[in-house]
Amino acid sequence: MKEKLTPQYNDAVKQIKTAILQSQAKALASVNQEQLALYYGIGRYISQNSRSGFWGKDAIEAISRQLSAELPGLRGFSPRNLRNMRMFYEQWKMFDTNLADASAKLEQEENKNSLMPTIFSDIPFAAFFSIGFSHHVMILSKTKTMEERKFYIQLCSDLQLSYEALGHRIAEDAYHNQGKMPNNFVVT
Repeated sequence: MKEKLTPQYNDAVKQIKTAILQSQAKALASVNQEQLALYYGIGRYISQNSRSGFWGKDAIEAISRQLSAELPGLRGFSPRNLRNMRMFYEQWKMFDTNLADASAKLEQEENKNSLMPTIFSDIPFAAFFSIGFSHHVMILSKTKTMEERKFYIQLCSDLQLSYEALGHRIAEDAYHNQGKMPNNFVVT
């Protein structure tokens, strides 16, 4: 049986609930920022060594196997994902030499409660860091232009799209179909 609370207690529950949810959201965002910064750094390292010819053609597979052996239970470092990290770095390296610095700048700006500055050619910090790595990989691998990428990053952030929903939006070419919703204005 649900207990009926006084208005005073109801307000306390609302305040505490809001604080809990905000804290959880902030913690998740922080984890995502750290993960993106880590993957960017790993991607940079792999790119610099694999593209310059220092490593042989099976290096990424060997590194992945060794990571699995030394850190049992570690997920997300398959050869495919290591290549995705390299792609992530290579696609965004032109905008910032260190994604960890960008992440730190975001935290500083959030603490000031000011409007978010932009980075990466008009992609807001918040949108870029609010979506997961798999979303970034999909956007990078299925779009061709920077404008499309910015659109899908912002769309993903604004609508909190799941990976599958993002795939559907890209497949239906939401970028090129902006403002082209079916209507009967001409007939009416």
